[in-house]
Amino acid sequence: MLSSHIFRAYDIRGIYGKDFDEEGAYLIGKGFAAFLLRKSPNKKLTVVTGRDGRLSGKTLLESFQNGLLESGVDVMDIGMIPSPMLYFAISEGGYDGGITITASHNPKEYNGIKLQRDHAHSVCGEDIQKVMRIIEEREFVFSEKRGVLREEDFRERYFSKLRSLISFQRKKRPTIVIDAGNGIAGTFSPAFFRSLGCEVIDLFCEVDGNFPNHDADPEREENLRALKEQVIALKADFGIAFDGDGDRVGLVDEKGRHYSADLLLLLLARDILKRNPGAPIVYDLKSTEVLTEEIKKCGGVALMCKTGHSFVEEMMEKHGALLGGEVSGHLFIAENYYGFDDALLASARLIEIIWDSKKPIAGHLKDLPKTFVTPEIKVKIEEEKKFEIMERIREHFLIEYPDALTIDGIRIDFGEGVWGIVRASNTSPYLTTRFEARSEEKLKEIQRIAFRHLETYPEISGIPSVD
Repeated sequence: MLSSHIFRAYDIRGIYGKDFDEEGAYLIGKGFAAFLLRKSPNKKLTVVTGRDGRLSGKTLLESFQNGLLESGVDVMDIGMIPSPMLYFAISEGGYDGGITITASHNPKEYNGIKLQRDHAHSVCGEDIQKVMRIIEEREFVFSEKRGVLREEDFRERYFSKLRSLISFQRKKRPTIVIDAGNGIAGTFSPAFFRSLGCEVIDLFCEVDGNFPNHDADPEREENLRALKEQVIALKADFGIAFDGDGDRVGLVDEKGRHYSADLLLLLLARDILKRNPGAPIVYDLKSTEVLTEEIKKCGGVALMCKTGHSFVEEMMEKHGALLGGEVSGHLFIAENYYGFDDALLASARLIEIIWDSKKPIAGHLKDLPKTFVTPEIKVKIEEEKKFEIMERIREHFLIEYPDALTIDGIRIDFGEGVWGIVRASNTSPYLTTRFEARSEEKLKEIQRIAFRHLETYPEISGIPSVD
């Protein structure tokens, strides 16, 4: 079973048992092997594999590995790991590619596959479609000699590398509450922060693919309720939340306040530009205008790109950027590191910056211009019609706003730091919207402009009331 629509912009993701199953994973394994062998036809390839804690992960991984092995590709299995550890293993070992079985922050009925080529670069966009076409046309590689499967543990090498990049100046270490949302980061993140000397309180760190407490999505405020309560009750210094596969992070301060990831990127940008004046900083087009202004103020080059971790990664590589990020919580650090999205490194670096300054997060942000910005507002839409309807929405608004940015959905700039965006999610049956203005009245006005049009489509539901 394998539905073509699960081959998305930057990964493969769908409902297990409906959109794909073990047979589908096996075919994707054979398709990925053929894709890699086309690029390196005379090379003996080794692909690193891992998975998160989802219930279907074990059998899907075994099936995928079998597709690789039958194609003559060697497999190094590094077990149940957060995605950044797999990226690290590929980069550190110089392997030919890698995959992790994960659906990231999606609900429990989902699973998926993230494909990586050499140097842990995402297989995305047209390359993912190439893998799909190989499968559809059965253009597989047949090998007389089966590949070799072996296992290796990268945990200590990974921890050691991250520790070499973090250096607290204060002797006293912070107290941190970690909410892993029952995702795979719960197996690793508390141990890592304890190895830095921090006092750590675990919250939902037992890996459970049923996600019994809340979705492992740190972007959404409702998933942070328990974390905020624990930080306040225990008088902790920070709260950290991770997504299902440990590549996205949310941060809560000592008063239980959550900060969107574009503001976390702003703190990292200020820090990195002190050492690297003029450096490019990459961010997605849902980010606050304040971030753009602050990067320029600090002497950096502000580069906006499409939403999606692979698109941030591509632009960083193209421009030699040392830092990138997006509102969803993916944060990429390339200063003395490999430049992929690593929530464990990003959260440790942020806590190091804030803790050593002896100022709370709010103190770092108090000098910023006052704006009114919504979180990401997601409205439901029929998956099969999502991109078709998004195209119609884009064409509608271009009539009145011909200068709108259309690299990803449509982003309308109303002037003076006022903007709104509507885009189709690449991972879920949603349209994502976000708005920013310099007054509450203007914020409501631009939301009404967008929502009134969305309400004309019967396929869209869950549009919030502005008033």
